[in-house]
Formats: sequence, structure tokens, C-alpha cells
Amino acid sequence: MIEIMAIVRPNKTSATKQALININRPGYTCVRAVGRGKKTVEVILSDGKKLKTKLVSKRMFLIVVEDKAKEEVVQAIIDANWSGNEGDGKIFVTKIVDSYNVHLE
Repeated sequence: MIEIMAIVRPNKTSATKQALININRPGYTCVRAVGRGKKTVEVILSDGKKLKTKLVSKRMFLIVVEDKAKEEVVQAIIDANWSGNEGDGKIFVTKIVDSYNVHLE
């Protein structure tokens, strides 16, 4: 098993969810996150002013799948989020050593 962590733009949340559904991978965790890459980011506010910020709002998807599904899931996320601009997102893949269900006996 592997975990795929995808950090994407908030406006791509729906597209990412739909991409996962389209490849029959509807199970995921999605949380709000803030962070930044190597550079500060210039944000244009609603009044048109520009602001340099150190933290940017993102969405983080956590998806656990069998190893053989890795390429399909990663490609679906890339296809849903690619715009050709910096900050489109980042994807990390890690091995899952163990997994446990929490439930009542």
C-alpha cells in the first residue's frame, strides 16, 4: 500500500475530487492547508492591490491505494490540476507500513 499526498490549489478541489471518482478512487481525505514553496507569493486582493505573502491557502488530499494504482492516481491528479503555472501543486508518494481499523468488537 502507498499514500499519495497531493497539495493543490483550492479552486481545483472539485476537479480533483471528480478526477478521483472518474478512475474509481472515491476514497480520500481532504483538508485545508496553508504553506509556501521556496519563493514568496504575490496575491492580488479583491480591491486590486498586490500583497506579498509567505503563506498560501491550499488543499491537501491524502489517498491510500495499492501500489499498482499509483501511476493512475498520480496522473489523474496532475491532469486535473495542471495549468502550466508555478504553484499548480505538489505530489508526494510514501509507503504505508501498517494500517489498522478502529472499531468496536
